[in-house]
Parts: sequence; structure tokens; C-alpha cells
Amino acid sequence: MQFYKNIPALQQPISAVLANPAYFKDIPENWHVVVADINNSTGAVSGGKHADVNLIAAGCLIVALNISKAQQVEIPYFFGGDGGTVLVPDFLLEKVLAGLQAHKQNSLKNFSLDLRIGSVPVKEIYNAGYEMKLAKVEMTAGFLKPILIGNGLKYSEKRVKQNEVDGPGIEKKEMNLQSPDELNLQGMECRWDEVRPPSKAAEVVCLLIEATDPNRQMAVYRDVLNTLEEIYGNANERHPLTIKMLRLKNSVQKIQKEMLARYSKTKPFFMLKRLVENFIGAFYFRYDLTVNKMSGHQYLSQLIAQSEILTIDGRINAIISGTKENRIRFIKYLTEQEQSGILVFGHHVSPSSIMTCYVEDMKNKHTHFVDGSDGGYTAASRELKPKLQS
Repeated sequence: MQFYKNIPALQQPISAVLANPAYFKDIPENWHVVVADINNSTGAVSGGKHADVNLIAAGCLIVALNISKAQQVEIPYFFGGDGGTVLVPDFLLEKVLAGLQAHKQNSLKNFSLDLRIGSVPVKEIYNAGYEMKLAKVEMTAGFLKPILIGNGLKYSEKRVKQNEVDGPGIEKKEMNLQSPDELNLQGMECRWDEVRPPSKAAEVVCLLIEATDPNRQMAVYRDVLNTLEEIYGNANERHPLTIKMLRLKNSVQKIQKEMLARYSKTKPFFMLKRLVENFIGAFYFRYDLTVNKMSGHQYLSQLIAQSEILTIDGRINAIISGTKENRIRFIKYLTEQEQSGILVFGHHVSPSSIMTCYVEDMKNKHTHFVDGSDGGYTAASRELKPKLQS
């Protein structure tokens, strides 16, 4: 039950973790891969619904994390821009699928976005000849990131997308959207305006990179990350978010979307509370005030450090910032690797970043799901998919 919690949290750079296979553990056969993603996210993004896609995709993970938190179980999760994937033990499976089904119904009702949901047993993945191994890295104090190597998640996503796998009773169970046990998005926040790059010379780049040989993922991704650092600098230097550019957006429309995602209905008191909080928050962050022994800039620094800008789930999903010259050099490197048959990649340049937040504790536990403001990951996948098919 506590498989993920019991994996040692490594305090090393991810590239160093990828150099040591001993750090990676087999996932128990009685766990399950749960996949949730937005049908036709490309069409939704093209229709200007990129912010809604980010909100609903982050909500998939928040639903699962709230359920696992209530059961005092830690689970690994992976953000994908238009959805998310989690690994859960057997006894949590039906609860998570039920919660996601409520989120699906609410997303369709209030955002006209349809979620595809399904699960695959880890045992089945192994029996089909696919592999998955997991390590855990402590990026900053309390911010843990799973690193997954293998092609098991890719197999699971394909199975779910082909509608070959459904969770127990997933399409049959009627959900009461007003029940907090079914639709629990506690902690979801959608307060931030689009975040411009750190400087006029900078741009935001979303990257999807996949090794062609699953058995060589560790070596390939280690080389990619080392080259990324050589060209763009360290994680702080290439981060798309900066204190200077983070701004709360005191928009009634934005708060209303958060409210509908969380509660599936209008709640006037929630709207008023959020407007007041955002008004006060603007002064808190702008003037670096201190509340409960934490200054505004301390919180923003934590927000930046605890943002999901690099995911390894069998492939690399990254959002970075740098100059056009940086991008030209890095894409040249990726193209050379691709022409050598080592990897395939997709990329997209976005004008800014957007994010949806999961705030459990203002002081320590808050996670921020970042994407390009025009659906960067979805756009990058349009470049990647034909390469995978060929």
C-alpha cells in the first residue's frame, strides 16, 4: 500500500539519478495505472480553450491526490498538459475512478470538455511484455517528484485511448455532482495571470522527447538533460516563471471557472472570498509583506521551485525559457539525435505560460501545473505524433 512512500527520496540532480539503475524500483503488480485525458484537446486549444484545458487537466490529478490523501497513501502522478496519469494501489482504484468520473461529468457540463478515463493493472502491463520502474527525487524541501522509466505508461495510454480498458463500473455508476466525496477538488486554485517570459529576449518552449529504444531511456534522457543544462543553464536559469512576472488576475471570469470546476455551481460567497483574497494578495506579493512568518516573495520563490516544469514518465515533458539562440542550438542537437535514430521529439514556442495550482498548505505543500499559454504541450504533440507513427 505504501510502495511509493517507502521509496527513498533522492537529493540528487535528475541526470545523476538516471545514471544509476539501482535507484529504480519495480512497481507492485497489485497497483494500477489510471489515465485521464481530454478528448480532442487539439481542437479545444485551437478554439481558444487552452486555459480551460489546463484547468481540467490539472483537476484530474487533484481529484486523485485528494482521494489518496484522505486514505493517507502517497501516489506518484504525471502531468501531461491535456490530462494526467497516476499510479494507485488496488484498494484505491474504484474510489479514484469514481472521483474522475464525477470530474468528467462536471467538465462536460460546465466546460464542454470530455475526459477519456480508464485503468490498466500493472500485472497486465508486465504480462504484455512492457516495463516500468520508479524512482523519487526531492526537488526542494517537501516537493517530491517521481521519475518513471520504461514503456508501461505509453502502453496504458494506448489501451485507454482505444477504449479497450474500463475501470469497474466506470460508465454505469451514477454520480451526484454535489457530493464532496465524488467531486473533490479542494485545493484547486486558478488565480494567476498568464506569465510572460523572464525578459524581452526570452521565449517559452514546450518539449516532448521520447527515446526510440525503451531500454536506452536512462542514457538518452541523461544526455538530453545534460545538453539542456549546457545550452540553457540550470533549472533556475531556464525556469519559465519568475517573481517579477507573476501576477494575480482579479478576474470574475477566472474565479467563476475555478468555482464551476470545483463545485459545479455558482457560490456567491466563494466568489466574494476569492475577490477579497486576490485584492489582498496583490499587495502581499507586490510589497513583499509578511503573513504567518512567510513573506510574499518567499511564497513566490516556493511556487516557482514547486512547479511542474519537468516530467519523466517514459518520455521527457519539459517547459523551459531562454533565448531564440538557445532554442536553435538545442533543436539542432535534438534533430541530430533524431536523424541518428536515438530519439524523436516535438516542440512548440509559446508567448507565455499558464498554470493551475493545487494548494494543500500555503507554507510547504503547493504544486503548480504549468503549460504554454496557447496549449504548448498539445501543440508539441502535433509534431511528435507523426514521428511516432512512422
